[in-house]
Amino acid sequence: MFGSCLNYATLKLLGEVVDQNDALAKGRDWILSHGSATAAPQWAKIWLSVIGVYDWSGNKAIIPELWMVPHFLPIHPAKFWCFVRMIYMPMAYLYGKKFVGPITPIISEIREELYDIPYNEVDWNKARNCCAKA
Repeated sequence: MFGSCLNYATLKLLGEVVDQNDALAKGRDWILSHGSATAAPQWAKIWLSVIGVYDWSGNKAIIPELWMVPHFLPIHPAKFWCFVRMIYMPMAYLYGKKFVGPITPIISEIREELYDIPYNEVDWNKARNCCAKA
């Protein structure tokens, strides 16, 4: 679901049209049949939020303030495994700032296509804990 949602959004941003691209249409059908973009994992939800295709309120908190706790505490992010730390810091920054790109007509179109209900009717509180089954 991670790659499917991000690839779909990327191809749409690059100008691909569902009616003219069979792979894109099949990808959209697969996404919708597996719970829509609300069932994407957290990393996908973050990046979809940045481009304006997923609401920030549908994300689990990734608090940047955790970097401010005393370094000697075992929960300080500097003590996370290197890969977790490299991902946590930039995502915590984006989450803290709640960056959202401009909502263009193509973003609105992607919003309509990645969900099985209208975008403004998505229950973001419920979506926060939703993830597609493997």
